[in-house]
Amino acid sequence: MEAVIAMKWPNGFVCPRCAHTRCSRLTSRHIPLFECGKCKHQTSALVGTIFEGTHLPLLKWFNALELFLLDGGISAMRLSKVIRVTYKTAWLMLHKIRHAVGEFDIRELLCGDVKVNSDLYGCNPSRFQVSNPYASAVVAGCTVTESGEPEQVKIRLVPHKRGDGKRANRLELAAFINGHVDVRTSVVESFPLAYRLYAPLRKVVREAWESLKSTYVALGLKHLQAYLNEYTVRRSLRRPGAEDTMRQKLLHMCVAIPAIPYRRLIARQPNQPLAAAA
Repeated sequence: MEAVIAMKWPNGFVCPRCAHTRCSRLTSRHIPLFECGKCKHQTSALVGTIFEGTHLPLLKWFNALELFLLDGGISAMRLSKVIRVTYKTAWLMLHKIRHAVGEFDIRELLCGDVKVNSDLYGCNPSRFQVSNPYASAVVAGCTVTESGEPEQVKIRLVPHKRGDGKRANRLELAAFINGHVDVRTSVVESFPLAYRLYAPLRKVVREAWESLKSTYVALGLKHLQAYLNEYTVRRSLRRPGAEDTMRQKLLHMCVAIPAIPYRRLIARQPNQPLAAAA
């Protein structure tokens, strides 16, 4: 709990109602409350985080965050057995975490040397296939290191394009660039043609498909974008040299983003505009 409080108010308590900075800590409850010294408003460090309203011990949430960071992630079925909750609870926990990292990912634009591919998710590009009814068109973008390797990666589904080799057109590539790239500080190179894609980025899209397929077996379009966000953010958090801070960064995302309501989650539409998909 102390870790959440420190992450919520890194510079000390701030009342969400009047911005006063002095408070009294009420410890009569399991989850401590903070009472503003000016307006007497009571609040918790969990308000406005993915943990708000939870009936689970925070230790189970922290265990879930740790397992979320595993190289291939963790399925809801496996999580339910490890932390001893129902499948529905585990499923909702993981989706709340995915929502947080997806919302946080939207805020971080690609900048610098940026490559953008019009690619397909759901097929192996090393095997020749005339068409694949399950392959979904995606726009993938990345910043690259001096050696040309992808660093920060984003993969976005293209609405209403699935199967028969359908790919993003130049307008959809432009929509991705406008929504996810800081064009003022970037040099952008786009690859709209299937036979001329940026190979290292294409490899990341294939690795995403193989990883998600291995952990989750089958994913429908409804939540596929959330799983792609999970993969790319986890890939970023687990970059060489970043392992020591990945837990702190993930917790920061979960504290900074409010929980997605269950009704909104199950009502999610699979074909959102390219620049806003999360």
